[in-house]
Amino acid sequence: MKKLLGAVLVFLPFVALILGVNFYADPANILQRGYEQTVAQILADGQNASNIRNMDDRALIREYVARSNATIDTLMLGSSHSMQLTKEILGDENTFIAGVTGSDLRDCISIWRLMREKGQQPKRVILTVDPWMLSEGCLEKRAMTDGYVQFCKDNQTKILATEGNWQAQLEKMSQAVSLTYFQSSIEYLKKGLHKTRDPIPTTEFYTETDIRRADGSYGYSAEFRNVTEENAYDRVKNYILFKPELMTKFDGISPVLVQQLELFLDEIQQSGAEVALFLSPFNNAYYDHIKTQTDSYVEMLSIEPLLNQIAEEKGVSVVGSYDPYACGLTQLDFYDGLHCSSESVARFWPKDLFQ
Repeated sequence: MKKLLGAVLVFLPFVALILGVNFYADPANILQRGYEQTVAQILADGQNASNIRNMDDRALIREYVARSNATIDTLMLGSSHSMQLTKEILGDENTFIAGVTGSDLRDCISIWRLMREKGQQPKRVILTVDPWMLSEGCLEKRAMTDGYVQFCKDNQTKILATEGNWQAQLEKMSQAVSLTYFQSSIEYLKKGLHKTRDPIPTTEFYTETDIRRADGSYGYSAEFRNVTEENAYDRVKNYILFKPELMTKFDGISPVLVQQLELFLDEIQQSGAEVALFLSPFNNAYYDHIKTQTDSYVEMLSIEPLLNQIAEEKGVSVVGSYDPYACGLTQLDFYDGLHCSSESVARFWPKDLFQ
């Protein structure tokens, strides 16, 4: 017992060092609290937040809803694809883009219900539906699920995996004692990046760094936005050579998620809001590759006709297409294999969507 206690005491200072450095540096903003609160307050004050990195979008949305008193007439839900929409493109000053990275249907339902609990009554809701949103294999372990669970109970529909949320939180906190994270923290401190980590309020639409605007839209850094003819294909080739994780996990269209999408559209319409679906296009080169495949990619592309059918039955408009050619886009309109620019979306977005 004494030997064991002695061994523990020997390693205790080393563990304390790792904990101290990781919490102090925290290069991915996952251990310290306050980062998302700071960004949320900037947005709630009506300013844009630049110099942002490694942010928990879901925590940001929660903090924003708690702080903001702004009226939201047009609400955009969905993944990072939704964040390339802006209030200017949607034509409504009272727009908020409540997009979160890797969003699934559970996120969208939970955020919608969170907004409603705060007293928001949007007149228009635009739901970004990515192909993997209807696959149970692609359920996001970081997803917001509180509102979703109550939604399922209210509608007597099956509650899909909610255990991923606590697993994601456990993984985040485990970084406190991670040697790999410790090495990243040391490099972060050596470069002095901890001195310039704070979000910066600004009125600029684009900055050199990533930016989240007061309307919830997202602007990438100047380096990422700069797509030239020389590097356009380089931005997408890894998607072609190596199947992305979401595509790998795609296990077919889930009847349960299709049912829940339909129930969600019903709920929004019953609130008195108009609804539209947004299908964000694939990069041209990636889309061409997908069409040559014979695996799950084929079923993934079959989701668009299904969504069009659901939209017609519900009286819901559909904007965009997974097909970039149908949207009139080229490779230069994309930042990578999946994300087209705000400027390219603006070209095919209808000005009379809800008229």
